[in-house]
Amino acid sequence: MEKISVVICTHSTSRLPLVRDALASVQIQTRPAHEIIVVVDHNQTVADALASDDTNVRVIPNTGPQGLSSARNCGVAAATGDIIAFIDDDARAAPDWLEKLLEIYRTRDVLAVGGYIEPVWPGGRPSWWPEEFDWVVGCSYRGQPETAASVRNLIGCNMSFRRMAFDVCGGFSETLGRVGADGGGCEETELCIRAQSAFPLSRILYDPAVRVRHRIDPERVSWRYFVKRCRAEGRSKALLAARLGGGQGLKTETRYVRRVLPAGVLKGLAGGWDGFLRAGAIIAGFAITATAYALPRRTRSKAEAEAPPFAPIKVAQFDLAEPIGELASDDPGNGRIYGGAFCLVREHDRPLGIAKFATHGRPVEAREFSVLLQQARAGDEAAVRPAKVLSQPPTARVVVATRDRPGMLVRCLDSLLVQAYRQFEIHVVDSAPASSATRELIAQRYAGTNICYRHEANPGLGLAHNRGIAGARAEILAFTDDDVLVDRNWLAVIGNAFARDARIGCVTGLILPAELETRAQWWTEAHGGFNKGFTPRLFDLEFNRPKGSLFPYAPGAFGSGANMAFSRAALDAIGGFDPALGAGTLARGGDDLAAFTATILAGFQLAYEPGAIVWHHHRRTEEGIAGQAYGYGVGLGAYLTKTLFDHPSSALAYALGLPAALVHILGPGSSKNARLPSDYPSALKWAERRGMVAGFAAYFRSRRAVARRAGRERQPPLMSQRSA
Repeated sequence: MEKISVVICTHSTSRLPLVRDALASVQIQTRPAHEIIVVVDHNQTVADALASDDTNVRVIPNTGPQGLSSARNCGVAAATGDIIAFIDDDARAAPDWLEKLLEIYRTRDVLAVGGYIEPVWPGGRPSWWPEEFDWVVGCSYRGQPETAASVRNLIGCNMSFRRMAFDVCGGFSETLGRVGADGGGCEETELCIRAQSAFPLSRILYDPAVRVRHRIDPERVSWRYFVKRCRAEGRSKALLAARLGGGQGLKTETRYVRRVLPAGVLKGLAGGWDGFLRAGAIIAGFAITATAYALPRRTRSKAEAEAPPFAPIKVAQFDLAEPIGELASDDPGNGRIYGGAFCLVREHDRPLGIAKFATHGRPVEAREFSVLLQQARAGDEAAVRPAKVLSQPPTARVVVATRDRPGMLVRCLDSLLVQAYRQFEIHVVDSAPASSATRELIAQRYAGTNICYRHEANPGLGLAHNRGIAGARAEILAFTDDDVLVDRNWLAVIGNAFARDARIGCVTGLILPAELETRAQWWTEAHGGFNKGFTPRLFDLEFNRPKGSLFPYAPGAFGSGANMAFSRAALDAIGGFDPALGAGTLARGGDDLAAFTATILAGFQLAYEPGAIVWHHHRRTEEGIAGQAYGYGVGLGAYLTKTLFDHPSSALAYALGLPAALVHILGPGSSKNARLPSDYPSALKWAERRGMVAGFAAYFRSRRAVARRAGRERQPPLMSQRSA
């Protein structure tokens, strides 16, 4: 059973009776605390008085700057429990407070828990005071969930966190929060947002059954204090928004302002004179808070602009056909502690789904882990075809385009060399290299293997792919990138698909993350551009058409270029890849999408086979994915432009599908945007959207550049021009 440390902060001699009542309520819990720590904020008289009490309580001073945040941080540093719970010095916990907390923490993905804070008014609630503004006195308010639910943040009077939240994120911000009797706040909100961002597979839970009673000081039951606290909250929210770089921290407030407050005003106006006063208090409270929020806006400091912490997520795969053991939550090789796990669940060669869950640095026992893996089964398992060994497998050529990344290339090639497939060759295309490192790598490390080196002097992924397939006699032409690891059965699954039906001209597969060590990599994975699911799908112009007027011009469900293969006949029919598209060109991408659409328009089928798996190394830095987001947008815009240019009849489909496409791209509730993490930067969304607009002109500039280059030098032959 996990142990709970309880931390109570106090600062004033006048509050000694209150803090003693709070301590008494914690000491009579049905599930005793592991320890109780009182942190005294720069008041030796209070510290001496509490230390002289005959109680089993640790009394420690706040050794940092004066203020509630600093005092709480001292309590965290002194605590030895697995869970750290906080209660205010003027609150009393229900007898089962800790028991209910421990029960909730038995759920693995819970990172933090808070509960209901009941106000105890001196002489009763003022008739003019709206329940929507009980947060002014640090209590639960109308608009919070009425049953257990995930929330953005907790209220400090009744909150708790797993120890690992502090280990990874640090403590409460000492530039936010209350100092003495001022009305500052938001330090709990800022920590919760930081913790949720660091542990994206975890939940912050509010459960009204976890209860404390908060005694309201008589001096706070006044209009003057109401105004003071609203003003302080506005200033604190402005500081919070500055720290988070925009409106990330205000999504809950936006919903509160749009839904809860208007409903409260309408209810008040219909409730007589007292209701009219409550409606007026709501309007005034909002106006005061909003004005205070707007006035002191500032930019982030250098320290605040630094990337927040992130608990890495362990990537693994497990076979349900084999015994399931314990999942370690650390890596003995580098000492890294993982906050979550991302596990591919398979049964022999069949991928069944992904199990994603929080670990919080704790190993997952075999019994619990087996249940989690079983729950990850997804899609129609019977339709996921195992990779069989064909008696006469089609011959294959694998093309890997690379540019000055020999370290990554080694990992990719080593994974290709152990394929459970016969009769294939690997062609590495060195695209406009700045050095001879790749050539030397192939000559030295891979001498005597089935790897062939090819040099392409000009940049562009489409051009590199054409160089890689020139002269090919193989029946299957497969493509992957230099930053992937290829599953051992990758080619076998692809070969089976092509052997199954001669109409299949293209096969794509599942792309999973090779690592999730950084927030940027998690954002990339959550964006959803790679994983197309675990159900095989077939696309063609006849009976396998998805709904929507944009098919086949919206190839989002088809797959990606890091995992694709074509029949030689299909690439012959479409003339290879457009050299004006792809990474390294002015168009930045779109070569794969254009080839997918062209294959279907040429009368072939495209098969998505989740059993064909590659593991992609997403970019590690936020700076890297910022450029990548824009590049994705440019590539998509360029692809759409090419399709419209090559097939003018697609204009009608574009026009009919435009409203739905705009909703998909811009709508906050669309499948594209709803799956993004709460901390996914809006700047990345807009970078991708700007890229889409820029893609139109980029494609024509890229075409002109290719045409000018073709006038100066002889281009490599396309598939249709391959040598005998």
